[in-house]
Amino acid sequence: MGWRRREGGGAVAGAASRLRFAPSSNHLLVSSWDSGLRLYDADACELRMEAKSEAALLDCCFQDEAVALTGGSDGSITRYDLHSGAQGTIGQHHEVVSCIEFSQITGQVVTATLDKKLMFWDSQTRNVNPNSIKNLDSDVASLSVCEMYILAAIEREVYIYDMRNLIGPVKVKDSPVEYHLRSLHSSPEWKGYAAGSVDGVVAVKYFDRGTDGDMGDKTFVTGDNEGYVIAWDAQSKKKLHEFPIYSGSVASIAFNHNGQIFAVASNSNYQESDKICNHVMGRGAPDIFRNEAALLRRYIVTGDKHAKVGFWGRLEMSDSEEHHFESKADAGASKTYPQQAGTIRKNGHIVIKNRPCKWSGNHASLLVDTKVVEVSTSKTGKHGHAKCHFVAIDIFNGKKLEDIVPSSHNCDVPHVNRTDYQLIDISEDGFVSLLTESGGTKDDLRLPSDEALLTQIKDGFAEGKDLIVTVMSAMGEEQICALKDIGPKN
Repeated sequence: MGWRRREGGGAVAGAASRLRFAPSSNHLLVSSWDSGLRLYDADACELRMEAKSEAALLDCCFQDEAVALTGGSDGSITRYDLHSGAQGTIGQHHEVVSCIEFSQITGQVVTATLDKKLMFWDSQTRNVNPNSIKNLDSDVASLSVCEMYILAAIEREVYIYDMRNLIGPVKVKDSPVEYHLRSLHSSPEWKGYAAGSVDGVVAVKYFDRGTDGDMGDKTFVTGDNEGYVIAWDAQSKKKLHEFPIYSGSVASIAFNHNGQIFAVASNSNYQESDKICNHVMGRGAPDIFRNEAALLRRYIVTGDKHAKVGFWGRLEMSDSEEHHFESKADAGASKTYPQQAGTIRKNGHIVIKNRPCKWSGNHASLLVDTKVVEVSTSKTGKHGHAKCHFVAIDIFNGKKLEDIVPSSHNCDVPHVNRTDYQLIDISEDGFVSLLTESGGTKDDLRLPSDEALLTQIKDGFAEGKDLIVTVMSAMGEEQICALKDIGPKN
């Protein structure tokens, strides 16, 4: 299978929140933070329809080829006639509508809001049955319709509702990932779903545990907050193709009905818009997004027609029960993940901003990995936010750093990994040669600057001992942090 860039696309006024292809044509629906809904003809590369709303649009979907639905920051659920541009309200929530889906089988519109509600609307009567309102313990991160079922990603779990019997029990699938789910998409063809966690892990889960797990020649695509878009082979779990990196975060990916074309929306401020989503609360699109542009690119998928990937509509980052992937392969996984400030505890990790450091060989003003040594939380202030005061130590240079963050806001937390290697040699210029698990060597690390650890390594090596060093890595930086003496060499 191969991909080629299709000419067309370009700038879309307003930061895109969601892309959706039509059920049977190559019409592309784009909702955005500037309150606009746009319909593009992907074949002709033309804008077919544009409609303005009263609030920022966080999600959209097709009801059919001629009708679209949106969820707004003012709580509105709006129906659009894509031929005339006319619009009408289906329903109204009290809080921001974060997700919207439509079931062709049951004729229901399903919405999720930031007040932890899941609601099922009759698209004909525009009414919602009291039994069809689900009060949840946490916000829904993503929704996906699979035939007569609706799947909801809530924290680390996937809730599955049968839309024919909403009074009946719900199935809850435990996620195999460590962190909260960010995206979710299901597929009747694969008889399962993919769910993406905030730490960039990709996973595929089956509805039937008896499924043998043969993924065949199927392919899917992921995008992430650092602008990487990558196609993966589901069977071998290997990267097939890495597309040109985007300058901004990948906001949404959508495939057409036959899996031969996919579109990517990249926003320079998508991460920021995602964070502000929780604070919009019906006040309309923030001014900061009014003049932002979303970059749309379209690709044609060529080759094996059986490798359909159309159902991976919004898989910014994902994860699975039996099959795990990383979002960027040899480019490395996402270096940070968001965590609410009020949940970070002593001896955890946090990222403190605005400190220059080296990362991936480039000099830039980047972020610093730190270990939290002290956390104090103030009382709620006059603006309604308790604040967390973090006192932290840089895990690489030992410097003390401080930050004050509202307890309800998200902080960036670094992925910190530790790997053991056997020490083979020490060069005269201070570099070490380490033996990897695969039998190769790693020769790009210097001896540590910590005097006590440096002395232990040099003395042990001079005495001919077998030494195991522990290498700590975070956000593109590595350093030897510990030593194990496993005895004299044979």
